[in-house]
Amino acid sequence: MFAPKKCGIRYEPPTLVVEYVVLATGKLHRRSMPLRDVTANSNPDNEARKFKNNPKHGKYLEKISQEKLSRILSKCIKFLKGAAAIGSNKPVRLNLDDDFMGGSTDMDMNKLNDSELQFEKSKMNKDFMEKQIRPGDPDYEYDKEVNYGSGNLGDVECDWDESENSDFSF
Repeated sequence: MFAPKKCGIRYEPPTLVVEYVVLATGKLHRRSMPLRDVTANSNPDNEARKFKNNPKHGKYLEKISQEKLSRILSKCIKFLKGAAAIGSNKPVRLNLDDDFMGGSTDMDMNKLNDSELQFEKSKMNKDFMEKQIRPGDPDYEYDKEVNYGSGNLGDVECDWDESENSDFSF
């Protein structure tokens, strides 16, 4: 018999990973089960049921609840949907919240790999295109100037470029 200790997924390549103890020997083992049939359109409950009924993998998963297995597989499916959204065959690392990394202003984009950066740029570009005001739109104003001021600090004089004491001659 087997006693599972940990269950999770690996995103690249999509794999279900189970760490378990063989009760007879007490040794810890890790089993990797490739998610070949799981796609972005898969139903996590059906996939979990298939894995639990699989003669090859089922004996390692029998003590893991159907709900937990479905929840883990749904994370993989969300991940695959995110990879499909940017048109990539290669999966990318994503935050698995419902909106992925949307709205995160404190993210350091210098630390992202190329596919993650492309995904974030595509989201920002989509947001920009939705908010863009074009000629012909009711709110369009040519050469719009906005004075942002300095909040509660009052106006700060900024005449550094209008100085008459210039060290440079043109």
